[in-house]
Amino acid sequence: MADKNNFTQDKNFFILNAMDDWVRIVDKDGKTIFINDAFKKESQKSTELFNYIKENSAIILPTRNKDMKNTTMIEEKLIDDRYFSIKTSPIYNGDEFLGIVEVYRDITRESLMKIELFNTNRAMLDDVRFVKKIQSNILPKNKNYGKISLKSIYLASDDLSGDFFDVIRIDDDKYALYIADIMGHGVKASIMTMFIKVTMGAILDKHPDYSPSEILFKLRDNFQALGMESSQYLTAWLGIFDFADDSLTFSNAGHNCPPLLYSRREDKVDYLLANGRMISNIIEPDNYDEKKVKLTSGDRLLLFSDGAIEAKNESRKEYGLERLKEIFTNYHDLDLTYEDIKMFTWGKQEDDISLVQVEYKEI
Repeated sequence: MADKNNFTQDKNFFILNAMDDWVRIVDKDGKTIFINDAFKKESQKSTELFNYIKENSAIILPTRNKDMKNTTMIEEKLIDDRYFSIKTSPIYNGDEFLGIVEVYRDITRESLMKIELFNTNRAMLDDVRFVKKIQSNILPKNKNYGKISLKSIYLASDDLSGDFFDVIRIDDDKYALYIADIMGHGVKASIMTMFIKVTMGAILDKHPDYSPSEILFKLRDNFQALGMESSQYLTAWLGIFDFADDSLTFSNAGHNCPPLLYSRREDKVDYLLANGRMISNIIEPDNYDEKKVKLTSGDRLLLFSDGAIEAKNESRKEYGLERLKEIFTNYHDLDLTYEDIKMFTWGKQEDDISLVQVEYKEI
C-alpha cells in the first residue's frame, strides 16, 4: 500500500476500475476520496445516486468505535429504484486505520425475483388454504345417520391431506361408510379425495344395489379412466350398514388399517378383516372379499388411517396397530384413543391422521 495520504494512487487500483461492481473509498474523516469508473459513470447519469455518494457515508467514520472499525458489514439499500448489496470493509496500513472501502453490487434482478417468488408463494398459499377449507367442509358432519352416530377427528399433517372418509345415504335402511388413503400429500392428493367423493356418490346413486366389492371394482374402473401415472394409487375400506337386518357388509381395497369393531354384547374388540388389493393402474385385483357381521345397539366401529398407527415417539418407535387395539378395547372411545396417540407422540405429527368412530344405535 502506498503512503496513507496518497493510497488511492497505487497502481493496483486499476483492478477496482476493471470491476463491474461499484467501488467507493472513504477516508477516516468520512470524505469520499475514490470511486471506480463504473461507479463514476453511473453517478453521472443519476442525480439520486450522485447525491447519495455526496451526502451519505455508509458509516460515519469519526464516531466509529474500535470494534466497528474492525468489522465488515453488509447491508441492502434501494437507490434510484435499484436494489444494492453494500459491503463495507475497513482499510488498514499496519495498525493504522485509514478508512473504508465500499463495494456496491446491483441485486435488483435477484431482489425482484425474490419479491415475485414471495408473491407467487403467497398466492399459492391462499389457494391451498381455500382448498383446505373446502376439503374439510365436504367431510361428513358429526351427527346421526339413521341408526349410526358418527364422530371423527381429521388432522392433516400438511396444509392438504390425502385422507378422506364419507357417509353416503343409499336409502332409508342403508348407508355406506368408507375411508380412503391416497398416496402422498398436497394438491394432487387433495384433488384425488374430491374425485373419490364425487365418484362414490355417483356409483351409489346409479347402482344402489351394488355390494361393497362391486362398488370397489367400479371405483377402480373410474380411477383407471383418469389415465393417472402408474405410481399413483389409493387404498380404501368400504362398509354398507343395513338397518333392516342390523348388519354391516364390508370389503377392503388394500387398506392396511383394518377397522376395529367393539361388540358391546361380547365386550371385546375385533379387526374387520377382508382381503383385496389397492386401487392402481398397475395391480389387477383378482377379488375383493366380502364379509358380514351382525350389529347390536352400543357396538362401536373405529376407522383410521395409517397416520395413526405409524405415529412416532421421540425414540422413533411407532404407535402400532396392537396399541391402538388395546386402547380402543379399554376405552372404546374416540377421544380417549386420540389422547393416547397424542401423548405417545408428544403432540408431534408427521402424517395425516383420520379417526372415525361410528356407534350403532336403536332408533
